[in-house]
Amino acid sequence: MLDMVKKFREEYLQTCAALPFLDCYVSDMTPGWDDVSTKIPTDYRKLSFDSGNPRLVMQTKTGFEELENMAKAEPQVNFIIASGDQKLLYHREEITRLIRDYSNIYICIANMCNLYMIEELAADGLAGKMLYGSMAPYLDAAHAMALVAIGKLDWKTKCDIAGNNFRRLLGEEPVEVPGMPALIIPPVVIDAHAHTADSLTRVRFPIHDVASDYEQWKDKLEYFGMTGMFFTPSKTTRDFETYPSRNERQICVDSDGAIRYFEVYDPRKPAEAVASLEKSLPDPMCVGIKIHPPAHGTDADAPAYEPLWQTATRFNKPIMTHSWGESYYNATQIHSTPDKFDRYLSAYPQVKFVFGHTGGRPNGFPLAVEMIRKHPQTMCDISGDFFHNGFVAHALKEIGSDRIMYGTDIYWIDPRCVMGMLLQSDISNEDLLKILRGNAERFYLNR
Repeated sequence: MLDMVKKFREEYLQTCAALPFLDCYVSDMTPGWDDVSTKIPTDYRKLSFDSGNPRLVMQTKTGFEELENMAKAEPQVNFIIASGDQKLLYHREEITRLIRDYSNIYICIANMCNLYMIEELAADGLAGKMLYGSMAPYLDAAHAMALVAIGKLDWKTKCDIAGNNFRRLLGEEPVEVPGMPALIIPPVVIDAHAHTADSLTRVRFPIHDVASDYEQWKDKLEYFGMTGMFFTPSKTTRDFETYPSRNERQICVDSDGAIRYFEVYDPRKPAEAVASLEKSLPDPMCVGIKIHPPAHGTDADAPAYEPLWQTATRFNKPIMTHSWGESYYNATQIHSTPDKFDRYLSAYPQVKFVFGHTGGRPNGFPLAVEMIRKHPQTMCDISGDFFHNGFVAHALKEIGSDRIMYGTDIYWIDPRCVMGMLLQSDISNEDLLKILRGNAERFYLNR
């Protein structure tokens, strides 16, 4: 497997070097760490949010209706929808409509992390409306580069999105470069943090073919190099009594155990939750217990979580949690700041535990580091949209490759974003394989 990782990484870096990247969005936002490089890794043009043509429009400061009015009022100006400090995840329908209906509206792919969104836009004839941008040095440019480099797109389309669409907007000539073979992620990955969703799940953006059905997942697993995936049905987080994860175990059987599930504990109904866990935890297809304090509106150190830890001890099953930093735009995240887990980690040192998302943001990261260093039974996964410049480097330095697992948060997040950040980091191939696979095998499967 190590040889496959090495070969794929070399091919990936060669592809990134060959693509004619031209960055349309260099950010002035302050990076989460003060020791990160501020060098932009590709050619770029610095655009303004206030004037000029083309012109950036920050989605978090300018609503889509306002942007539409701007496009109508100034048809000669090319407007580029750009992310702020919140991901462009929940806006797929609005973005698609605007770039389809207005010839002078484009989308920068930085922080646009919907699963397969660039492929779907391209299939809808909108490849020419996508522009590579990185938000560097605020974000790690690799999260956006990987979407293009590993995209299910022909070479010309990759080159157009990487920079030639932007060059045409600027009145420059496209850059023609020799083609590269399509990248194939080798079968070495275990995704330790995934989700399914079906028609009964309340979702905040359109999703396609991500129900707990192996036929809907096997091609995705192959494409993303996943020989394993551990998932929580999103509807179970909302209502574990009606939709326990074990009801979805057929996907595990159909995959011959490559796919396995987490059962959910809801602290609002401790007795019922324990009774549900007692049915699921003996199942070898159940890898552990998922908790989500923000979704359940309960602080992670609340007394209602005590039965969870007792049950995890009885069945010798790990707990995986959503963890995050305090958020000005999502007040519920305060329930799962990593420091709130100290109480039970101290009281139950025998229970294996995972900080999903590794604190989620730069302000949650040092709290996660503190907890992981203090409690030897803990690990973290790097799932989600923690695309900040410096995250991977600091995780490797402050946590170490033996205690980090690859996770994606798919269906929420496109796996290529974090994959690119790992591939373009300074990590050794040996440590990369640990994170992509070995640590999850050891921690969840006792291999």
